[in-house]
Amino acid sequence: MRGLFSTVLAIVLVGAFVVGLPYATDSHATALAGGPITITPVSPGPGSTVHTTTPNITATFTDTAGTIDPSSVVIYVDGANVTGVQSTVITSSGIYYQVPSILKLSGGNHTVNITVADNAGNQATISWGFAVSTAPVNGPGTLGAINFQGLLLEVAVGAAVVAAGVGGYILYLKRTRRFTFRKYFATHPVKKEYGVLYVPLVLAFVVVILGLFYVTGTPGMPILAPEYVVIVGIFVATTAYALDARREKQRIRAYERAFAQFLFEMADAMRGGIDPAKALIELSKTQRNIMRGPLRVAADGVRVGRPFDAVLRNLAAPMKSPLITRYAGLIADASTVGGETSAVIYRAAKDMDDFVKIEIERRRQLLMPVAVLYIAYGVLLMVLFALLYIAPSLGGLSFSFLSSTPLSGSGASAPAATTSISPVVLKQRFFDLMMVVSVGTGIIIGTFTEGKPKYGLLHSLGLVGGTVIAFLIVFP
Repeated sequence: MRGLFSTVLAIVLVGAFVVGLPYATDSHATALAGGPITITPVSPGPGSTVHTTTPNITATFTDTAGTIDPSSVVIYVDGANVTGVQSTVITSSGIYYQVPSILKLSGGNHTVNITVADNAGNQATISWGFAVSTAPVNGPGTLGAINFQGLLLEVAVGAAVVAAGVGGYILYLKRTRRFTFRKYFATHPVKKEYGVLYVPLVLAFVVVILGLFYVTGTPGMPILAPEYVVIVGIFVATTAYALDARREKQRIRAYERAFAQFLFEMADAMRGGIDPAKALIELSKTQRNIMRGPLRVAADGVRVGRPFDAVLRNLAAPMKSPLITRYAGLIADASTVGGETSAVIYRAAKDMDDFVKIEIERRRQLLMPVAVLYIAYGVLLMVLFALLYIAPSLGGLSFSFLSSTPLSGSGASAPAATTSISPVVLKQRFFDLMMVVSVGTGIIIGTFTEGKPKYGLLHSLGLVGGTVIAFLIVFP
């Protein structure tokens, strides 16, 4: 009986051991898979989409039972072991893997598997997925935060209100004061600024609003599409004004040269015994340069009996040259006082001719500094192109040296994903930078060479256009 009991007890114990073995094995497996070790994916986030083929893959470790052994960490990307890749950084607190350009990822879904173990014998594994999109998207920027649809609606409503107000006021004037546009423009001639500045500014504003409304509402537009729209608006707004400013400066220089020659001829005529008024009339008949029109108007003024000094001042006013105005006033005062007016005119002509020659020489000497500014701009552009070329191989440009935040609360630190700029965003930022530098360089050239920023607008437009063409050629 005792032998039978012992046999039954042994069978029960063996059966219990056999039945309980799978549960014990499963429990041990669960401990290996999880337990005190926690792996947290940082970037790319689970289920997220990145717009670079060389992303930064980062995860952090925490362990409540021991210390993570860096030599036990293994990382797989799409089933390929990349633990030994040079760009992989493993510490006891995390892992950082920068996908190199030779292993760049294709568009679509990808998986990451990481296995770690600690010095206490615990193990853990994690797996997550993310997607890579190779389609160009508009990078985050100031323009992306603007609701252009709402802005366009507000502009349209504002324009309608202004148009209604102006129309009502014109109707009121017609009924109360018999207003007509013919009478108004007969007494108020249209200023040149309306055609070269104000109208282009309004037109440029409309072009920019409509253009941004289109590019922000149309999928698949180039990354720099908003910038291109703004550039078109800049050209529409400033081209006419820049050309007019350059033409005005050339006209003033031509007037100064011709006026100095006119003074020489008047001095010679007065030395021959002709009075200033009669000399002006005679010279108006022989002039063939830019002074021909103004001299004929001045001669008509002398013929109708206007004083010579007033005629001379009126002659200088439309030329808009401070140099001509100064010497015309000097000669007018000399003719009023009397004396050796011919000597004063000759001396004024000689001084003015010297000023003109000095100005010509100064402009010639300034060509080299202007060329240096253009060369410096070109060098900066080439440096930025070089950075944009190497950015894809680096997965962007990392600015981790600006941050000392470790991957976890303890242990060594690894580069953080948030300190890297993707090549797509980097291209947009560099393009915006070069646009600002283009406009600023042109304004500096105008101020440096001519004394006014408006004379540098053509330089700015040329640099902006050249930069756009360079970006389109290098990064089509």
